[in-house]
Amino acid sequence: MDMTMQLSRTVKGQEEIFNLGHTLRPRHRQILFSIGDGISFRELRGKLPNCVDLEAMVNDLLQSGFIQSLRDMATGHTVAAVAAVAAVTAVAPAQSVTNLEAARSYVLEFMAALVGTKSPAYRQMSEVQDLAGFHAVLPVCRRIIAAVASPHQAAEMEAGAVKRLAG
Repeated sequence: MDMTMQLSRTVKGQEEIFNLGHTLRPRHRQILFSIGDGISFRELRGKLPNCVDLEAMVNDLLQSGFIQSLRDMATGHTVAAVAAVAAVTAVAPAQSVTNLEAARSYVLEFMAALVGTKSPAYRQMSEVQDLAGFHAVLPVCRRIIAAVASPHQAAEMEAGAVKRLAG
């Protein structure tokens, strides 16, 4: 297995950890918990040096959909998001109000599904009324989703929001 491969939990993996799914064996759950919001295989091996079957168990978790390999996907999303943010600055004001509401609603739905509605970031985003406020709160929401779910899902949320802003 590639030692630099980045691993993160999927929604299914999050549910296993946080919703008391307990469908996995204890050792698999320990690996899933150790992966957290993202980790390279090398770092995971360092966290679990006594786990002789680590590679096989990681492959089992990948195959069953509890974790995902990020490889270059997160980099691609980040580049796309940065390019889209640059394009948003040229959007006409009337169109941007409609697009702002679409982007804000998208982020709120994403946050509600992964983080819940009681999060301070969810509250901040629900109170956003202008583009400047949206751009101030979006990185906070991204960090929360990256911490609770995965960096890949955070990049997906940000790219989707920026796409909606661009219209």
